[in-house]
Amino acid sequence: MDDADLTKTERLVWDAFPLGERVDLRGLPDREVRATVLRALLLGARPPVAGEQAALRLVGAVVTGPLSLSYAEVPASISLRDSVLQERPDLYGLRVRRLTLAGSEMPGLVLGMAQIDGGVRLNGAVLTGELSLAGAQIGGALVMDGARLTGAPVALNGTELRVAGNVLARAGFQAGGELRLDGAEINGSLRLNGATLQNPGRWAIYGSGLRVGAVLDLSGGARIAGSIRLRNAVVGTVVSLSRATMTDAGPRALDLRRLEAGELILRPAAPLPGRVDLGYARIGLLRDDPETWPAELDLNGFAYEAIDGPLPVAERLDWLGRDVGGFRPLTYRRLAALYRAADRDDEARTVLLAGERRRRSGLPRAGVIWGWLQDVTVGYGYRPGRAAAWLAGLLAVGTLVFDAVPPRAAEAPKAPEFHAPAFAADLLLPVIDLGQQSAYLPVGWTAWFAYFLIMAGLLFATTAVAAVARRLRRD
Repeated sequence: MDDADLTKTERLVWDAFPLGERVDLRGLPDREVRATVLRALLLGARPPVAGEQAALRLVGAVVTGPLSLSYAEVPASISLRDSVLQERPDLYGLRVRRLTLAGSEMPGLVLGMAQIDGGVRLNGAVLTGELSLAGAQIGGALVMDGARLTGAPVALNGTELRVAGNVLARAGFQAGGELRLDGAEINGSLRLNGATLQNPGRWAIYGSGLRVGAVLDLSGGARIAGSIRLRNAVVGTVVSLSRATMTDAGPRALDLRRLEAGELILRPAAPLPGRVDLGYARIGLLRDDPETWPAELDLNGFAYEAIDGPLPVAERLDWLGRDVGGFRPLTYRRLAALYRAADRDDEARTVLLAGERRRRSGLPRAGVIWGWLQDVTVGYGYRPGRAAAWLAGLLAVGTLVFDAVPPRAAEAPKAPEFHAPAFAADLLLPVIDLGQQSAYLPVGWTAWFAYFLIMAGLLFATTAVAAVARRLRRD
């Protein structure tokens, strides 16, 4: 490029580049710099001064024309702070040491497949088009604190993005469109605490297959209009939605199916506005709040090792009752195991009993009746005290009846002495023979009562054996 064609402002940039000096154009009457001048500098038009490191360090510029560095290899760092780029920069496949566009305005940015040895700083930047980072590799951090991404259905396209450090989009970060992070890998943390994400009725975050080495943070008053998908995502430590607010999510607010994380914090500022899908997710520690549970959950195959401060069993059963899949044996057994591990055996049995009752509601009529009998008599094997109460009650009534109206001896000379409690027990318990039932015959209406005791005993024994066998089989 012929430097004779440079404007006075461009000459300042031209001379500063080989020395790596900072040029601040704020306050100058002419702030315009042609993109072709910047491109020429970055592609070697001005070699660095011996002993210095060339760099583009520009503040307050207005860059005219398209800045195209597609597939370029730039040995210098690029810094355009608080500037205006009138056309969308095309940096696809760029190889550069470091890139800073902090506080700058531009109609989008193409940085797909780029390789940045250091970090990328877009804090405070304003993009009115898509930020394309698909397939890019960033050797440091991606900083977008306070940035605003608007004007495109996909605000940030980070498909297959690789970031060696953190991705920071805090402190007023705003996105008016989808954050697409499917297949992305972030070795550090993804922090969106306090961010505002706007994509009503669609995915605010689409992170299928996303991998985060440390924390995925959507806490600190983050406001999300839209849904979040983290299906098949892997997060090294914590996924947090503490004090976040979600609205306009559509039928499914959170798709966390097959998510793997050390800890999941579901304590938003208000109840989640749609279903939360935790199907086959694997979580170390779950922290949630009954006040903000969604109306619908999908808990099919959901595995967790612990729940922070297990709630009273009635509240946790309400949680299971929100499962759209109805009765799932594994979900009840897993919760019961959690209570049992905490030495809360009574609550564990209550969970398993509630599961049997929910299962019964979906059975045919005959199954409902049979299940009801098992519930009333022995609590499906989880309420042994109920069985003892039934036995004691029937035995007491039988004793009173046969004491008031004694039966006659079948063979008077051979009959043993009559005892009303033993006779009632002989009728009631089919596995016991005390010699009373065979020696005496009820008289009058007490014969029908005796038949009742025999039938009750057989029914009680059958239901008890079935219920206890089921419990042993499932334990």
